[in-house]
Order: sequence, then structure tokens, then C-alpha cells
Amino acid sequence: MKKLLVVALLNLFVGETIIAQDTIYVNGVPKITKKKTYEEVHASPLVKDDYLIDLSYGVPFNPVREAGIFGIDLFESTTNSQITRNTNHLCGRVDYQLNEEYGVGLELTYASIQFEYKRLYSVRSGTNIVVRDSAFITTASKIRFLAKMSYHFNISDRFDAYGTVGFGYKQFKYGTRDNYLTTTSFANQILPVAIRASIGGRFFVSKNVAVNVEGGIGGPIMQLGLSFKMHSSPTTTTNRTTNPDYRGK
Repeated sequence: MKKLLVVALLNLFVGETIIAQDTIYVNGVPKITKKKTYEEVHASPLVKDDYLIDLSYGVPFNPVREAGIFGIDLFESTTNSQITRNTNHLCGRVDYQLNEEYGVGLELTYASIQFEYKRLYSVRSGTNIVVRDSAFITTASKIRFLAKMSYHFNISDRFDAYGTVGFGYKQFKYGTRDNYLTTTSFANQILPVAIRASIGGRFFVSKNVAVNVEGGIGGPIMQLGLSFKMHSSPTTTTNRTTNPDYRGK
């Protein structure tokens, strides 16, 4: 009886060991290693009901390109043209995770530039033509507001790689005392529609803080910033480790 009990306990111990461990062979020698948990195999830094707050700085807000958009197309008749201020893109975004893969969010972007330049004017005075050199300041700003959807690739529990698409509204404003520039030509060139497609990644330096990098078209080409993760309710870790059908949805 005692022998049977010892054998039963030994089989139970061996069985539990087999469940908890894997045996691999290195140069023909068996090595016992611990099995990975479901959470380790299906690692993701994001789960359902997570919130992400992104603050980033984007470049470029291209003065030459934007000048043409703003209707400042007469720089060939200016002298000492220069940019005295360029904020580039200041971006803020809030995302909500529908599950581990999909998220939705809102993004707000602000950018502004200021030009200072001198323009030569030809003024007729009687029978003579007098050329005058006058200084001007022209300012321009852009605000973009988008609704976005993101897909997350779940590469590891520290790195979040994702792709996004967004659609929304943008508004350009500019002001000047230069009579050569008109708000009419500016308004006719700008559509109030904002579209963006991008790919990016977040590397979590702690449980709730990450460094993010993003590149895309429509808006800043490159963005760099910080991400802060919050959760709307306590995370249930039991399901992630014990339920083989759990997918965080």
C-alpha cells in the first residue's frame, strides 16, 4: 500500500514537472527549461480598456512649402526674407483600446510660422518712379483635429508597433499688412480637410510610460514624444495566464 502511494505521488510530481517544464537537447544533452506562460507567449503592452495619452513634437512645418500654400508667392520681389519663429507641430492625442489589436482616438495638432521680410515697391511720384523698401511681418498658423483608428501588432510586452489612419478638419489662418497678399487667394487654395496615415512604435520604459516615434503623411513627417498609459478598470491577469482562449477582447 505504501509502495503504491509513493508511486502515485511520484507520477503526480513527474506529471506536474512535465506540464511546467520543457526538455530541450543541447549537443545531445537534455536540458530542462521552464515552459512559458500564456502571457509570455502572447505578450502585449496594451489590453482592452487601456487609455493612451501621447504628447509629441513633429517636424517639419516647411516654411517654403507652406509659404506657397498661404499664398505668399511673391518672395522673388522681397529682400532679406527670413523666418523668425517656427513652432513646427505640437501634437496631443488620446487613444482608447477596444482590445489588444484595435484602438480609436482623437488628435489635435497646432503649428505656426512667422516671416519677416522687406519688399521693394515702385511708386509713381509725378513723372518719376520712386522705389521704396518696406518691412513686413506675415504670420501663419494651422490647427488640425482628427478622429483616428489604430492597429497594434503586439510584438512584445515592452514594444508596441502600430499603424494608424485618420480623417478630420484643419484650419489655416494668416495675417499681414502686405497689400500684395490677399486672404481671398489664400482661402481659395486651402481645403478644410485633414487626412493622415502613419506607422509608429512605443517602447515602454516602465509599466505606464513609453517613448514614441511616428512617421507618416498628412501632417508632420516625423514625430517624437512620450506616451502615458492608464486603465479604466483593474486589469484581470488571471485570464491571461489560465485561460487558453483569452485574447484580451
